[in-house]
Amino acid sequence: MKNLFNRKVKAEILNRVNKLQPNSEKLWGKMTVNEMVCHCADQIRVALAKIKTKPDGNFFTRTFVKQVVLLGLPAPKGKIKTFPEIDLALGNGTKPASFDSDIRELINLINEFTNAKEDFSWPEHSVFGKLSKKQWGRIVYLHLNHHLTQFSV
Repeated sequence: MKNLFNRKVKAEILNRVNKLQPNSEKLWGKMTVNEMVCHCADQIRVALAKIKTKPDGNFFTRTFVKQVVLLGLPAPKGKIKTFPEIDLALGNGTKPASFDSDIRELINLINEFTNAKEDFSWPEHSVFGKLSKKQWGRIVYLHLNHHLTQFSV
């Protein structure tokens, strides 16, 4: 299973990020490409505990749903809500600036995430609860893959 801590997988993701263009068209959803870049950066900020989220899970999401997601079952397009703390539709999260600077910031965050020290204290996921480093690497990969696919890269 692909995980962002794998060097080849990380290189694949960075290559895809670098293929994004300001005029990349979406296949589904409401976000612009620049909003998506900021959204993905915010999700990594959550994983790095730079943005705190409120617990919103239950036994079912912390056990069954967590395992299904980690296995890679594709998320229904446009049906999964993001953390309210980073939801642009609610006026939260990082607002797009310039496309180039937002891309650079996403790349910097991917590098920071994958270079986290071994003793880094990974935060709890608000829906899935406690995640290991490997599980965070899987979740971040799946999220990036989902949104890069949304914009055909």
